[in-house]
Amino acid sequence: MSRDSVQAVVDRFADELGRSVVVNDPEVRMLFASRHFGDEDPVRIRAILNRDAGSEAIGFLLSSGIGQWTKPGRIDGSEALGLHARAGVPIRWRGETLGMILVIDAEKTVTDADLARIGEVANEVAPLMVADRMPLDSGRSEALVTAALGPEESAREGALAELAVIPGGVRVVTLALRQGKDNDLTAIALRHALVAARSRSRGDALHSVDGAAGHLVYLATAARDLDTVVAEARTMVRDAADVAGRGTSVEAGIGALVPAMNEAWLSARQAGLAATIARRFGEDSVVSWERAGVLGVLARIPTQEFDITAVPQELRRLAEVDPSGRLLDTLRAFLDHAGSGPGAAEALFIHRTTLYYRLDRIRDAVDIDLDDGTVRLHLHLGLRVADAMRAEGFDPFPPFKGR
Repeated sequence: MSRDSVQAVVDRFADELGRSVVVNDPEVRMLFASRHFGDEDPVRIRAILNRDAGSEAIGFLLSSGIGQWTKPGRIDGSEALGLHARAGVPIRWRGETLGMILVIDAEKTVTDADLARIGEVANEVAPLMVADRMPLDSGRSEALVTAALGPEESAREGALAELAVIPGGVRVVTLALRQGKDNDLTAIALRHALVAARSRSRGDALHSVDGAAGHLVYLATAARDLDTVVAEARTMVRDAADVAGRGTSVEAGIGALVPAMNEAWLSARQAGLAATIARRFGEDSVVSWERAGVLGVLARIPTQEFDITAVPQELRRLAEVDPSGRLLDTLRAFLDHAGSGPGAAEALFIHRTTLYYRLDRIRDAVDIDLDDGTVRLHLHLGLRVADAMRAEGFDPFPPFKGR
């Protein structure tokens, strides 16, 4: 088999060089590794034991530009991560980067001649790695999963026929990643988190990356109970953020369990909305659709609807006379506790007399009846819409004009 052939080349070359050698894929996941030569570091040991170098180490390596290498390169180490310096060469085949050969270079003694020799080995293993590809390669598989989760029925049917997944329940987790300026690791970070989660799943799973969103599809036995999936989603969020680095925000949404893959698009739709809830309302980076409640309705509001009319006029008037925000906070606590004075006062750490005084001020300021259930619903939803607007970069309470 070609995999055995690649491993044989790696072992032979490591003996020749007298250094620990590894072959990674373009996203710095270990594919092949030689034995140790006394130069191993904690990152290498972890990668061999767990088949995963760790999200922080991968993020560090990718931030060094290793994913864009087209010629030999060197990477400084990181004492904080337990990572020695490395040198290596990309493995390329007809213009495509298949991975990279890296050797540990803690003492910075790898010469240009050594790099040239590593390049020769890279050329030797490239055709072997191409020959080892599965008929349904990862890119094609991801495209099919994306289509199976998409809105077009005909595309879903064609993708499902080709995927031919095992029957049983399905649950979708969606990761949404927002990055700071000049960060191009979105797809790599998402794919790293998803592939790592697949390897941990005790059952079959699929994944795809589509722009700034990634999807993990738990199939049959892998579509476990919700609490287990929530815990796994938290790990995915952390893994993606570690790889993408600073200035990154990652949220996860979890769709409901559906009976079969032909309904996975429903779970994916719910997962996407749940991720929107996590972004807009910020109470948790992981949100499940089944526990989202009314926020599932508010997540459907498109951003183009966020203008001065999105928030009730009563709330905008209250914001104008309440520059400190104290009255708005009081109103929110009162509504969050279903009109319970004792509950709201406890949440605000104030005496009930103070609470009732503030509520009277609110009534007088904007002329509203807080005993009316319809009014309460109107204001409560308005406050939630204001939260969503802030998360999307809009000001929910701009100054009044033309009074």
